[in-house]
Amino acid sequence: MKREDLKNLGLTDEQIEKVMAEHGKDITSLQEKVNGLTNERDGLKSQLDERDQQLVDLQKNSKNVDDLNEQIKQLQSDNKKANEEWQNKLATQTKNFKIKTALREADEEAFETLVEVMSAKAKEDRPVSPREALRRLRGK
Repeated sequence: MKREDLKNLGLTDEQIEKVMAEHGKDITSLQEKVNGLTNERDGLKSQLDERDQQLVDLQKNSKNVDDLNEQIKQLQSDNKKANEEWQNKLATQTKNFKIKTALREADEEAFETLVEVMSAKAKEDRPVSPREALRRLRGK
């Protein structure tokens, strides 16, 4: 979307600015989703390659059933740990994207009020969650 196109449609400069700001938000949000999915895909490819290599190593190095059972248990444990780490990383990344998006979309005055509410509760030695602070900010 180009400013010239909007100007040719008869929009004022103020209207064009608003349209471009909303368009920018949409593009940023979509780019974050693409980046998240790309990271997830790359992580899954890496895990798949690692597991394929583990199977190849297992076939080469297996001498008897006891060795196989021990290696299988070790691999299961390693894979479970790797999966948990990946889930934690993905959850953190998702949370960070949501925070960035919320901060980008929040207006400055509302954000300052939110910080004040949370700071006041922290001073009272009764911390308030961000969700609770937003609820109070909205007056619900």
